[in-house]
Formats: sequence, C-alpha cells, structure tokens
Amino acid sequence: MFTHIVLSFTLLLAGWQTATAAPFDPNWGTVGVFTNARTCAGCHRASASGDAPAVMRFPDAQGEDISPLYQWRHSMMAHAFDDPYYQAVVEDEAALFATLAGLVEDTCLTCHTPMAHTHAHQTGTDLSQDASCTLLDGCYRLATAGTQDHAREGVSCTLCHQIRNDNLGSKASFSGGFAIAAAGDADAFTIYGPYQNPHAGGANLMQSNTGYTPLFGSQVTSSAHCASCHTLYTPTLDVETDTPIIDAEFLEQGAFLEWQNSVYATGASEERQCQDCHMPDPAPSAYSTRIAVRPNGAVNTLWPERSPFFTHSMVGGNSHVLELLRDNRSALGIENSTTVIGFDEKISQTRALLENETAALDITQIGVSGSELAVDVRITNHTGHKLPTGYPSRRMWIHLTARDAGGQVIFESGAADAQGQISTDSARLAPACLAVRKAVGFSNADCFEPHRDIIDDPGRIALYEPVLGDSNGDITHILLHAFSYLKDNRIPPEGFTNSQAGSIEVQTRPVGVDTDPDFNVAGGQEGSGSDTVHYRIPLNTPAGPYSVEARLLYQAVSPSFVDGILSSGSRVSDFKQMYAQNPSVIETLATSSASSGGNTLPVADAGADQAVAVNARVQLDGSASSDADNDPLSYAWSFTSRPVGSLAVLSDPTAVNPSFTADLAGSYEVQLIVNDGVANSAADTVSVTSNSANTSSSGGGCTMTRHSETADPLLPALLLLALTGLAARNTRTLKHFGML
Repeated sequence: MFTHIVLSFTLLLAGWQTATAAPFDPNWGTVGVFTNARTCAGCHRASASGDAPAVMRFPDAQGEDISPLYQWRHSMMAHAFDDPYYQAVVEDEAALFATLAGLVEDTCLTCHTPMAHTHAHQTGTDLSQDASCTLLDGCYRLATAGTQDHAREGVSCTLCHQIRNDNLGSKASFSGGFAIAAAGDADAFTIYGPYQNPHAGGANLMQSNTGYTPLFGSQVTSSAHCASCHTLYTPTLDVETDTPIIDAEFLEQGAFLEWQNSVYATGASEERQCQDCHMPDPAPSAYSTRIAVRPNGAVNTLWPERSPFFTHSMVGGNSHVLELLRDNRSALGIENSTTVIGFDEKISQTRALLENETAALDITQIGVSGSELAVDVRITNHTGHKLPTGYPSRRMWIHLTARDAGGQVIFESGAADAQGQISTDSARLAPACLAVRKAVGFSNADCFEPHRDIIDDPGRIALYEPVLGDSNGDITHILLHAFSYLKDNRIPPEGFTNSQAGSIEVQTRPVGVDTDPDFNVAGGQEGSGSDTVHYRIPLNTPAGPYSVEARLLYQAVSPSFVDGILSSGSRVSDFKQMYAQNPSVIETLATSSASSGGNTLPVADAGADQAVAVNARVQLDGSASSDADNDPLSYAWSFTSRPVGSLAVLSDPTAVNPSFTADLAGSYEVQLIVNDGVANSAADTVSVTSNSANTSSSGGGCTMTRHSETADPLLPALLLLALTGLAARNTRTLKHFGML
C-alpha cells in the first residue's frame, strides 16, 4: 500500500501528464491482405432503428444494435494494442532483457497487432534488424506499431476471418501460430464465415465492394480458432544468466488446454465452444437475422436469415483495463474513434458475464461446534477453463465476514482496502519478493499466501491465483524468468482430472493443493470443478445466533504485478499514472449468506472399527451420533474406499444401522455424516477389514485412496440434501457432485 501512496503523491506533485498518442484513424484503408473494420461495416451493420424487417437488432426492430462493428469496437480485442498495461509490460521486459529486446517486442506483437505483424513478415517491410533481434527477416517493433493504424486496430475482422484451418488446436498453432494467406496465394483475400453456402448475390457484392470472397469455414466457430493466441508458451531465461534454458517452455496462458480437460470440450457431455460464452447468441434457437444490408442501408429480403447468430461482443474478464481505456481516451489517441458510453456498455457486459456466468458460492454448513463457529464455503467453477484463467496477474478470493447477534464483526478474512490490496499483499509487495534476482538466503515463505483448506485466523485468505517461479525456484513477476508454478490453485473446470492433464499438458495441473481432500473432488470423485473452504472461527461464547456473509471477489490486475514492473520507460510511467488514478477494480463474482440460528452442529459417530471374514455381513452402527440441541438426526452413509473390484453396497444409506457384505478381502472405509435439520456434522469414518486364509484375491490389500474425514460433508448424500429440503433448488450443485 505504501508504494501506491508514494506513487500517487509523487505524480501529483510533479503534475505528471501522460504522453498523448496521435489520433487513431479507423478509416486507414487496406494494407496488404488486411482492411479496416469500417469497410466491413459498410454492409455488415444493423438496419436503421425501426426498419422492418430488422437486421442485427435485438429483440426487435427498435432493439439494440448487435452488429459486429458496434459490439467489437470497445472490446479488449479491438484495443489489444492500446491496452496500457500490456504496453507497460512489454516495455519493461524489453528493458530488462535489452539484448533480446527486438525478439521480445516482435513476439508480443504477434497477437496484439496481428494484422501489422503478419503483413510485416509476409512482405519483409517495417522490420528492423539489430543485435537484439534473432529473427532472420528482422523484428517488428513496438515503436513502429505505435505509428501504424493497422497495428493499432488490434484484433480485427480481416484478421480472424482470414485464418486458415491449418493445424488449429495443435501446438504448432499456439502462441500466434495461425496461418493467413499472403497476397499472391491462391486463397488470398478469402473471408471464412460460419454459414454454409454464402448467398451468391451477397458474395458478388462483397467481392466488388471489398475484394474479398466469402467461404464457409468451420474453424471460425471452434475453440481451436481462439487457441492460436489464447494459448501461450514463453521461453524461460535462466535468472542468473538471462540466457534461454534449452527446451524450457512455460505455459503462461492455457485456457484452451484447460477446456480440453473439461465436460465442455468437443465431444464431451456438455460441449460448448469459446464462442458460446464470449460471442453469445442473444437468444439461442430463437433468433435469426440477415447478416448484412445493402451499402445504402436498405434491407435485401432475398438474402437469407441466419442462425445461430454470434454477437461480436468479445466479452471477457478485464473490466479494469476497459476502465483505463475509457478514462484515458485522449492520451491513448482513441477519443475520436470510441465513446464513453461505448466503453460503459462493454464494462457492463463484462460485469454481467463475471457475475452471472463464472461461479457459484454456497455456504454449505454453519453452526457452533464446541468453542468455534464452523462455516464451510464452496466455490463451483461454471466456466470452461480454470477460474480465473488467462494472464497470471488475475486472482480470486473469498471475503468472509462473521457477525454476532448484535451485528458486531467477530471475524473477517479477505477484506480489500481502497488500493485493491488485501492483508497478504503487504508481504507480497516487499522489495525482497519483487526483486528480479533474490538475495542469498532468500525464502519464498512470506511472499505469497499458500492454498488454504482450513482458515481459523483472519490473517489467512482463501486466495486462488498462479504464482510464478524462476529457474532458482524463487518467486518472480518477470514473464521471461517464469520456469514453473510455485502455486496454481485456480479452480479447474468441471470434468478436469490430473491424469488427463498429463496427456494434454502437465503444466495445467494444480500446484500446492495436494493436502486439500476436496479440491476439485466431490463424493470421492475428481473433476467436480469446486473447492470447499472450512472456516473455524474462535468464539468467546457459544451463544448465537451468528450470521455470515461470503463474497467471491476477482481482480484482473493484482497489485504485485504492477509493483513488479520495475523499469521507468515512458509506457511504464504512463500506465502507472493511469493505475494510480484507478488502482482498485474488484469485481464480485458471487455472494452467499447464512445464519447459525444458535444451532450447535451435530456429531457423527460411525462406530468402532471391525474385522470380519470374507462374505460376512457387516452391521454398521451410527446410534452413538449426537446433537447438543436434541434435534432429530438424519443419516448419510457412503463408501470412501473399497477393495478394487468390490461390488459391496449399503442396504440403506439413510438408516441408523445399515449393513453390507464384505465380498472381497481388503479394507472398506465407510463415512457417516449426520444432519440436525439445519447443518451437517463433520464426517466420521469406520474401517472394516475383511480377511480369509482360504481366499486369495488380487484385490486383497489394494484399496482406493481414502477420502479424508475433513472432506466436504455435503458431498456423499443426495438423500441428505433432500431431507433438509435443499435438493429441489440445488440441481446444478448436485450435477457438479455427480449425483444427477
């Protein structure tokens, strides 16, 4: 926090002004095989408000303009180059690695100025060659991009719609490895679209007006299309020598690889592509529209209506940079090509996605247990990738507040200050942790918050983030020093398993969560896409009731990744000035609240361990379970471990004393959770060992991994939820737990 105060005060005293970029001209024409977006919008625009039949308006002729240009114009895609945070990071890395500056800039501009970068390398123009550029044909540089409007237009129409269906989804296509036909190629000036059989009349008009030929291309509706830039590997430089480590590649961004390991992947049970969330149909299966008007704005009724319709909203998770773009339009040179209203609409779309489509937050247990208030909070990831995903500056955490009957705060974890900092940031922002090269004897111990399963101290936070480690295993905020993840507890998507990650990309596996039995696990099964945090709040008196509010918070640009920019170039200085004026953009993804009502948690007792013969009938006994409030109890038994191959089943999982047959030699672990009508108990487990001298079973001593007794108490039993009246309104939750 001190660093930010000093920065703001220094800028104020100096009357610091950001450098003003030249005004961007959106009518820059055609360069090579690329044309400005406004040329496309000559026909691909909405009909005038009130015209009938309406074209690209929703929900009716007087409705919102959902045409591509209008929706794209204020997106992060359109401003991929203008992004002041991106420019600051590139300048910082180029300054730090001056001997590789040309290569650093060229690499980073591949996807942030893709039209200009592609044109430069296709034609051999606008490239520079010096000792810092190791490319044979030269490097495209940041300073050059800043002077070219086809660079400043970012990711535009004739970039995405000219990407060939060549190796998309393969590693060769990642990190900007997309392919676009050059002028002179047989397929040059081909525009790939999502619809079969482009209308002949419309195609002829497009050719005569723009020089492009429309053609169906299935790739534009696939996640692999997006993956060419949203899957990014970076080389690792040795932190001691700043030279590349042979064969070392760090997965900086892996949304596509995370999605491949989910229930949303192509061919999986709930298949969805990137476009389904980030370019959503305004009314799936219920909306169709023509996708163009005549150049004079008239509607041609002979042209077909198309469905599904993909809005080009390109909505993502970065409201902070959108606010910086909106508030600094003049300095960034985009005042004449954008509007404040346009950015406000995009920020609202971004917040709607974050609040409605990303996560659920549920307080699954609250009650007094002895001298503490036990609160369990479950996060469920509803996205098709890790939460959060993308650039490693993003983080998510739980802000939990507990109050007594008088409304006084008795416990608070995860509160943020006006600078967007949380309590653990004071250590993270220490100079020793931010240093490029660490001092002798340096330890990571105080530099980042480890993953938390149990929180009994308000200074601890359930914080989900990636933490980068350099070649020495020390924390780093320098991308080209990143060698591995010291921590990556971002919540995987539903269906994600570590074994599948080993086949797809081992670097997508979570790091630092091994001791948490319910991280991405429900009902003993991996792939829940959830995590439960167990708060144990010390009480001076057990008298209640107590109320708890939990908020799931998200930050696209965390403070350490700002303070970790250590150089002082003009772009860095401009960004830090902008950031000082607007440092704290924290989004609320989900909320949940609950009250203990003075309830004391019940206590489960699964009975004594047993030893039986093979094929013996085992009688379980939960009658010793208790409730201090004398509330009636319901019971939920489940196996957490059985010998491999066993078909043992419980006679009645909701009975006080169910039974089962020990059909194979080995160990059986059975878990009991009781509910008092308000909350669940902690789990208690009984072990049953089956042995027989006359039985030889390949599964005799081999058991599945035992699920910890501290696992989420809601996981084992659908019937338990039904008994407490929760099942009807928790179908999504049950589905995530594999119960539906």
